[in-house]
Amino acid sequence: MRQLADKLDMSDSEIRRQLEKSDSLSFEKTALYKQVYALAEKKSGKSLPREMLPGIQLESPKITRNLTTAWFAKRVDDRRARCMAMN
Repeated sequence: MRQLADKLDMSDSEIRRQLEKSDSLSFEKTALYKQVYALAEKKSGKSLPREMLPGIQLESPKITRNLTTAWFAKRVDDRRARCMAMN
């Protein structure tokens, strides 16, 4: 991050203060978060995702299909939606 300090127009101490918020949702509202994404999107020339499910391969002797954490999360969300629709 310190290497980007000039491009971000932020001091090392300001970068540190904002990075200390990285464990909370308020981090997404910091200038650091917004400016880093702006730099990355400018470099890539396209909008970049802010979050994504990891596609970690699930492995177990009981699992015989090609399953990932994203598949599992979607299945849990689908079940929740069905339960909520019943109420």
